[in-house]
Amino acid sequence: MKRAFTLLEILISVVVLAIGLVGVVAIFPAVIDLQRRAQDTVIGQNAASSAEAQLVGTFVKNPSLNWLDWSDWSDVFNESDLSLIPRFPVFDTLKRDVAISVRDSRIPVGASDYVYNFLWEANWDWERPENEDAFDVLTDTGDLVIGGGRGRVPMQDGSTAVITLPTLTLALGDRLMPDAASGADPRYVYDMVVRRVDAGIGFVPRGDSGNRTYEKRVPAARLDELPLQIAVFVRRIDRNIRVPVGVSIREAITGVNDDPDDTGSIASGNRRLPLAVSENDSCRLIQNGKPGDHSYSAPVAALLRDTTILRSDDNNENVWDLFDPTSLRHVGNGTNANSAAERLTQVGQLFVDNTGVVRKVTAIVQKEIDGASRKVLAVTPAFSTDSTDVYRQIVFTPQVPVDIRVLTTR
Repeated sequence: MKRAFTLLEILISVVVLAIGLVGVVAIFPAVIDLQRRAQDTVIGQNAASSAEAQLVGTFVKNPSLNWLDWSDWSDVFNESDLSLIPRFPVFDTLKRDVAISVRDSRIPVGASDYVYNFLWEANWDWERPENEDAFDVLTDTGDLVIGGGRGRVPMQDGSTAVITLPTLTLALGDRLMPDAASGADPRYVYDMVVRRVDAGIGFVPRGDSGNRTYEKRVPAARLDELPLQIAVFVRRIDRNIRVPVGVSIREAITGVNDDPDDTGSIASGNRRLPLAVSENDSCRLIQNGKPGDHSYSAPVAALLRDTTILRSDDNNENVWDLFDPTSLRHVGNGTNANSAAERLTQVGQLFVDNTGVVRKVTAIVQKEIDGASRKVLAVTPAFSTDSTDVYRQIVFTPQVPVDIRVLTTR
């Protein structure tokens, strides 16, 4: 006679099977997330190439683009003088602006020379009254105001004029990819920061605590010899955006109807930010964020301490491949330092340093620092030194970008 299973044995088998199934089910979200990231990486590379082509072809190299409202200069020039004003590409307004990467904004426009620290400008206002609301516009709407401020403009008659530079609004809808002409829902959006590049011109100024070797005093007459560098961040639009029936994702993000015959705007309650953060903390993510209640997620700049860059192998003095996100000396744009460290502590996170090099977080590792074990970031490529004279700043986005492209223009 065969012996049957007891009720206790059956219950134990069911429990073991349930535990196994729970483990298998728990794998699926991770696998799906990895598949999504892999897909975003592949498609995002194409989106980044599209963003780069748009910026280079349309704004950087196209001097014939009729983008400027010349009437804005009526307080500076007479109507007869307008023929002397050079027509230059959009990004030339940034090249001509002495305030980008300048250390002391109190130096008056028209000075004979300026001290540049060659750091990225992530606030888009550069402490100038002519452009003080540009960052507010970006965080409120996602629209990017380029230009503004005071700068030197060479005239066609050989003279030089110090004027209020024109501005161009690069609307959020223009930075969505695919674009509206494709008819597809937008999946990516790009943003940018700018800086001047040290071209070896000028000399190191003497400061209160000795020579600031990371700064240069450059004659204003040689400003055009300093290249302008643009870092373009491409991010995946929030997948959790929920919109009412009858409103497309593009309409909700831009506030503009897809139907060109319908000139009405989308109701404010139906608007959504493609990437949203808390108004009080630019690194605290908000899903399905609404304009007014939350802020558009702009790139964030942070300064480094001399303890930020570390080595995994203390015997190798030439490889600095670890990064301590909790030791950031200052985080801009009203960001909480703990939130910034949390956003940086993501495998796959990208950031660009003040030398224009893009680095990637490849792992989260434990390292003993001051007698305590701490989570730090393994990054590639490695830094060449831990000196803050060389590496003083990073810029990153709270959401992991699919790519960062660095363009250098002259």
